[in-house]
Amino acid sequence: MHGDRLANELWYDYEQTFYYNATPEISAAYAAVGEHAGGDVEGMFYVYSLTRKAGTYPEKFYSRVEPARDAYAYLSRLQLEILDRYCRNERDLARVFLRLGDGSLYDPRMPEGFKVHMMNLGPNGEPPMNWLVWHAIIRAMTMLDIDVRRWNSIDRWVGLGWAAQSILKPRPEQVNPPMARKAAHRLTLEWARRTPEEMDKAFDSFPYPEGVS
Repeated sequence: MHGDRLANELWYDYEQTFYYNATPEISAAYAAVGEHAGGDVEGMFYVYSLTRKAGTYPEKFYSRVEPARDAYAYLSRLQLEILDRYCRNERDLARVFLRLGDGSLYDPRMPEGFKVHMMNLGPNGEPPMNWLVWHAIIRAMTMLDIDVRRWNSIDRWVGLGWAAQSILKPRPEQVNPPMARKAAHRLTLEWARRTPEEMDKAFDSFPYPEGVS
């Protein structure tokens, strides 16, 4: 195993829980979310993005996510349980999301093709979409009054991870070096100060944060 041990353990637990060994209840919750996002949970970002571009956000976005309120509440509870199991404070949260983004978490327990804990690239190496999907899901949760304070805080670290992966562009299946300490500190401070409105504006940029190519 390479990289931050705490972050490796958290993301291993997270991925086993929500992907590799998902219970029928978790799968049903994601299906309920996807049902109102074009049939798949990844469609959440497109629902979010299109309402932003059309000027119908937040009202139209809320109307699309509200029918799945119970599913969002269930997923929120389980996700926060895992994050709280490993992270004692905001510093820990920033740390684990940064390492998920910089691609420095090589875990031999993972299946072939997925040895690095990171957001997956597209089939032809396209930039990862799941950071943007996660922001859209977080915004749905906060609009539905589900753990609002917690998710507004975590959303900043989702942005941090997105920025780190966008800047460094780590590769799967290899040991990637962590982001340099000074650069990581600057990037963490930049995202830590953002309001929910500023986070929405940041995620209007596609596929990378503004200023990153």
